[in-house]
Amino acid sequence: MKPDYLLVEDSNSGYEFFQEVCRKQGIFCEHSGGKSKIIQKLRTSDFENKLVIADGASIGPEMNELNQYMKIHPGTKCYLPESFEWIILKSGMIDGNALKDLLEHPQDFIESQEYFNWERFFTSLLVQYTKDTYLHYKKQKLNPAYLSEKSQNAILNVIKGIVFHKKC
Repeated sequence: MKPDYLLVEDSNSGYEFFQEVCRKQGIFCEHSGGKSKIIQKLRTSDFENKLVIADGASIGPEMNELNQYMKIHPGTKCYLPESFEWIILKSGMIDGNALKDLLEHPQDFIESQEYFNWERFFTSLLVQYTKDTYLHYKKQKLNPAYLSEKSQNAILNVIKGIVFHKKC
């Protein structure tokens, strides 16, 4: 699927990343302004082929309404990774054997008393693994290193076949 419209739940670094990718591909991209506003944004969009990228762990309460919307609008699809930070960690850009096991079995590592949700865990992990490197990560503002062609391709390969067909 190559969408005409991409709706990203994340309004920070994830949105910055997908906005740049979409700009290069000629796809209209916007953020929803929060998970509870996804359906409202979809309803006001005139595009036929729509893709929603949202944090899978946090969208639970909205899934029923989203599923109903997709039944009526078959051109709408969803990609629900754990978080944008999880996609980066999964991309192979950050090296580490422990990281591979952690990404395959996060439930064995996430302490619910320390992390409110999985997104915060993966964000913390990404910040920790990239500290003092050229890939240092901040949730609020995307490091331009993630917008290089090599970085974009590594990240997009995680979601290959779901969103974009051609490389950046």
